[in-house]
Amino acid sequence: MDLRGKQVIVVGLAQTGIAVARFCHRRGARVVVTDGKPAEQLTERMAQLDGVPVTWQLGGMDLATFTSADLVVMSPGVPTLPEMTAARAAGVEVIAEIELAYRCFHPGAKLMAITGTTGKSTTTALTGALCAHSGRPSFCGGNLGNMPLIDAVDHPANGDGGLIVAEVAAFMLENCTSFAADAGVLTNITADHLDRFGTMERYAEMKGRIWDWQRADQVAIANAADPWVVAETAGIPSRLLWFDSRPGADVAAGACLSGDRTEIVLRGVPGAAAEERYPVDDLVIVGNHNLENAMGAYLSARACGVSVDAIRAGARSYRPLPHRMEWIGERDDLRFYDDSKGTNVASVAASVRGFPRPLVLIAGGVDKGGTYAPMLEALDGVCKGIVLIGAAAPLIRAACEAHGASYPVIDAADMHDAVARAAALCGKGDAVVLSPACASYDMFLNYGHRGRVFREAVAAIGARRLDLPEP
Repeated sequence: MDLRGKQVIVVGLAQTGIAVARFCHRRGARVVVTDGKPAEQLTERMAQLDGVPVTWQLGGMDLATFTSADLVVMSPGVPTLPEMTAARAAGVEVIAEIELAYRCFHPGAKLMAITGTTGKSTTTALTGALCAHSGRPSFCGGNLGNMPLIDAVDHPANGDGGLIVAEVAAFMLENCTSFAADAGVLTNITADHLDRFGTMERYAEMKGRIWDWQRADQVAIANAADPWVVAETAGIPSRLLWFDSRPGADVAAGACLSGDRTEIVLRGVPGAAAEERYPVDDLVIVGNHNLENAMGAYLSARACGVSVDAIRAGARSYRPLPHRMEWIGERDDLRFYDDSKGTNVASVAASVRGFPRPLVLIAGGVDKGGTYAPMLEALDGVCKGIVLIGAAAPLIRAACEAHGASYPVIDAADMHDAVARAAALCGKGDAVVLSPACASYDMFLNYGHRGRVFREAVAAIGARRLDLPEP
């Protein structure tokens, strides 16, 4: 995409906006950076563009600047603004950062893009690990971590045989017009961001855009067990691969589990053998939801030419992202898992459903509204107790009573008390899982802080810390 001499408006001065401003300047654009926050709140971010000749418009948006621009590039999470609408009415193109990056990708590079309400970060990171073992230049970023997708344009992966893996959010897809991954994964769709999109139908439509601009030679990878995802597959132009972790599922084109659930079975993947089998034991990550994440990752990688050996090596080397069902320690075969990122009921339900050993759950914090029933249903048959912390404790206890929970539900004063009480409810071979189903800010700065305090509490009761979980 030729940006020479064009005036480009970069909306939002966070990590992505900074990267886009640098990128556009390097390609000869006249860059205007705008943000609703005033300059005094953006000093550190502005300093990251020292030496880059940008025009600053901070503390608000200027309508005339938008309507006279050649291109407007939106950072993730920036809502639809009146200035954006006016720019489009004036014939100015308004696009997401991932759309700009996509237009600059080499046709010989393979792009794998992952979206969904939950599981997209793990699926993205695992796919990146598989690609990293391929021997081909690879990039993993997007909405994940600190590598905006625009940084992939100048990466060695952006060339013949390169592999680019990107987590993409609904906010990003909302402002795309041609973004088409060689493998596009939609993990699931559950209620989220309705304050932005208004209805589940609109939110699902944004997620489904992962496939809207694909070609017939590209693949769409879809969760067969999610009705919202299934609905979004209607009329897509690409080749459809399903993944299905349900017992007894038999997928002709895509991925499922063997009858004894010890292998991930791939069938009908373009460029792969008619059937391939991968041991579940290659994976450190646990839970049925992570088997689904692995299916999405394996299908993406194989469809883009990553070898079987590289997939197995990448799977064995992969370690969970921090605070996402991360095995952090053990004591006398009692394992401790940090899933502090489980900040909503749907996420916790996905994490504990099909958990491979009995568990005691530590939950609570700031209630987000809605019902805890899906979490409690997923705990049936595997839960030996729930230890409650934070402001939502009375709500969760009432939900447990209404559900008819037969296990103990007890209160704890703080995280250290919660870990000690949870461990006391466990037997040999059980697990203590922090997966709160709530926001963290009643007791902690954020979910990361909550996870770190959990780790400190685990260490305090004499558990052996695992810097890297063992297979």
